[in-house]
Amino acid sequence: MSTAEGSINEKVMALRNKTGAGIMDCKKALVESNGDMDKAVESLRKKGLADLAKRSARATKEGLVALKLSDDGRKAAMVELNCETDFVAKTPDFKGLAKDLAELVYSKPASADPTQDASAKELVLKIAPKVGENMSFRRGLLMEVPANAVIGHYIHTDEKKAALVEIEFSGGLKADAARNIARELALQAVAMSPRWCRQEEVPADIIEKEKEIYRVNAKNQGKPDAAIEKMLVGRVRKFMEESCLLMQASIRDSKLSVSDYVDRMAKEQGGAAVVKRFVRYQLGAE
Repeated sequence: MSTAEGSINEKVMALRNKTGAGIMDCKKALVESNGDMDKAVESLRKKGLADLAKRSARATKEGLVALKLSDDGRKAAMVELNCETDFVAKTPDFKGLAKDLAELVYSKPASADPTQDASAKELVLKIAPKVGENMSFRRGLLMEVPANAVIGHYIHTDEKKAALVEIEFSGGLKADAARNIARELALQAVAMSPRWCRQEEVPADIIEKEKEIYRVNAKNQGKPDAAIEKMLVGRVRKFMEESCLLMQASIRDSKLSVSDYVDRMAKEQGGAAVVKRFVRYQLGAE
């Protein structure tokens, strides 16, 4: 290695240690500034690259969820944006970024991973230095439905939980009424935290795990094996009723399951409704 190359590499490392920016970004900044360290630092700061690497190790446990919805209720985007503190999550800059990311996801194909989109990364990079915290675009999705279906939505007042629900409608049930039912289910999903829409979607290994947990607990309580196996049926049923949206007790009428509640509401309008799917976001949760 020549003396000149050694000197350049030393400057690159010195700039990296000073700003926390990536090696290639530091090298490019030094080239553009003709080796002037102060100008290179200024260049990195203007690009929002200084200190980002240093902040990247800090946990992003706060943030918010944002939505973008079409007027006809057939298209919706939902995103989760994370930061370090609740204070930053409540700032106009952070809320504006979440809104911009939702708009971006809304405009992109549903098949793409929005967190890896170059435009999304640029949006985050632009705001991160301004708020002075590590930020992460954790996840996002686009939901689109056909003409005989609608999307209902609900976002909690703290903007940390939200849900989208797709309902297919037919007969005398009109789109607006179906959308109201879907919104009720989105509220249910946010409030009651279901993991799946219906029983058939629950993985077999999850059911077996629940059975095993119950078996161990029952044995520790001294219950006989024969009794345990009989009680497993009720235990699994209870797990399903807690975990599956359509099997939960309706928050509007606890005497009805969500499935029965949907049927009743649709029949009152002279039609039928089928709940196709739901997506629930909660800050920091899976």
